[in-house]
Amino acid sequence: MTQLLQMLALAAVEEAHAPAAAEAGHQAAQHAGGEHGPAQVLMHHVLDRPFWGLEFPTRHLIFFVIVAVLVLLIARLALRQYDSRRVPRGLGAAVEALVVFIRDDIAEKNIGHDGHKFVSLLCSFFFFILTAALFGLLPYSATSTGNLSVTLALATISFLAQQWGGISKNGVLGHFGHLVPAGMPVFLLPIMIPVEILSMFTKPFALMVRLFANMLAGHMVITALLMLIPLMAQIHVAAGLAIAPVSLLLALFIMMLELLVAFIQAYIFTLLTAIFIGMYVHPAH
Repeated sequence: MTQLLQMLALAAVEEAHAPAAAEAGHQAAQHAGGEHGPAQVLMHHVLDRPFWGLEFPTRHLIFFVIVAVLVLLIARLALRQYDSRRVPRGLGAAVEALVVFIRDDIAEKNIGHDGHKFVSLLCSFFFFILTAALFGLLPYSATSTGNLSVTLALATISFLAQQWGGISKNGVLGHFGHLVPAGMPVFLLPIMIPVEILSMFTKPFALMVRLFANMLAGHMVITALLMLIPLMAQIHVAAGLAIAPVSLLLALFIMMLELLVAFIQAYIFTLLTAIFIGMYVHPAH
């Protein structure tokens, strides 16, 4: 009788703990699935993460350094492509065409005669952003300009160049004095001065967000398209096989589009920087 009571008590205890155990198992399964869900896989491919298991340096930092060294190497190789008559050949001709375009159509057209002072900076922006975007399309690589810290640093350099351009041309008082249009009523100054100071910082902020968002968006779209294959395969194998050609073709199309986006974003960042510098060098009266 005692053994029977012990068995009944044990069964009651197990029955009481069964729902809790089942719920814990269900939550654990959900947690495990959540770690490898579509959102986590997508973020894993586009956000920064440790490089080969190392906490430091990260992938974006590694490829930032690689791209910077690559740009310097390209510049050095381009200089070597000049013959004794100083006529560029091969890589040198291609690089020179881009440099001349930046000098004539971006720097001088938007900054004026003072534009030659900023050609080196504008070329650095253009070639670094272009190389980083193209390098990020390679397998097992990363786009360093898809990191907000990198675009923040580029925008900060652009901001400093804008202020230096205005101060070197008009002086400190002249530079900041032109922030408020001439003839502005005195009673509007308490409103206009904070607005103009805020607009001074919104220009580099726009550069930072624009470059970051465009670099990140392309990789997210490509990853999302490729993820359709395993997601549809979970529903049915035939569905995964059917969607595979469509996903691959769309991903290939987006990658080809990213080649164009790389040139466009490098051009826009460089152009807007030149325009903003020109606005401070030659303020409207």
